[in-house]
Amino acid sequence: MKNFFLTISFTLIFTTDIFCFGDFVEKIDYFVEFQEKLPGMSAVLHVNFISVIPEPKEAEKIVKQQLEVYGNMTAANKKTPKCKNIIGSVWYINKADPAKPVKIKFQKDLAAYVWLGKTRKIVAFPDYISFLKKERNNKKLKYKESKKRLQEARN
Repeated sequence: MKNFFLTISFTLIFTTDIFCFGDFVEKIDYFVEFQEKLPGMSAVLHVNFISVIPEPKEAEKIVKQQLEVYGNMTAANKKTPKCKNIIGSVWYINKADPAKPVKIKFQKDLAAYVWLGKTRKIVAFPDYISFLKKERNNKKLKYKESKKRLQEARN
């Protein structure tokens, strides 16, 4: 009976350890670098893995969590503009050559996510490019309309 109890106990402890070590721990497995840029420019967030190369799904989950944290921090900060965008990516830093980090892709053509400060949502990088084009076209349209109204007011 004693051996049976010890076997069950060790099995449970071993199983618990496996599940606990399955998640990455910040500052042990990875660290985050956040760089503010000039007003009007997107900030940059790098999640740098040190000891292991994560699976793309895990890396995607972690970068989205960090983007949400830093996005909400910049929104709460009075010094930064309300609509600050943050581009987030994941890197693996090889201990043999730390000067050449390797960028980790989440999917075939996707290696970055973006926190949109205006909508407070996380989107894929290609969607961010589409968003910027749409915003640029809206600004051009508004400029043309205001120029037309000004011209009509002069006449």
